[in-house]
Amino acid sequence: MTIQRVEVITGLERRRQFSDEEKLRLVEEAFQPGVKATEVARRLGVDVSLLYRWRRQFFGQQPRLPAFMPITVATDAPAPEEMTEPTAAPAGPPAGLIEVEFATARVRITGAVDPALVGTVIAALSGRPA
Repeated sequence: MTIQRVEVITGLERRRQFSDEEKLRLVEEAFQPGVKATEVARRLGVDVSLLYRWRRQFFGQQPRLPAFMPITVATDAPAPEEMTEPTAAPAGPPAGLIEVEFATARVRITGAVDPALVGTVIAALSGRPA
């Protein structure tokens, strides 16, 4: 048994009008981290390109760069009285070197690195999910 969709049109269809406040609220909802703009557009009954047009209207052209969060590395530094004299670093080359060049960025990694971290960085810069 197949199900068919029948649509009855009884009058003139008019375009929906969205206020600027509604547009801004919908754009902010559609472009939250983890939210798919296509799903929001489908729920609203509009084309996803309309959401992108509204985003440009409010926020201007968005650069197509991966989004990274700023981080700070904190170490458990010893107290000044516990510090010893610094030793000279070996004069040899670093343990390893990886350099990957993309159209918009170049990544150079030296020394020992976690392979999962390298994979995540490369996936983010190439626009693929990690």
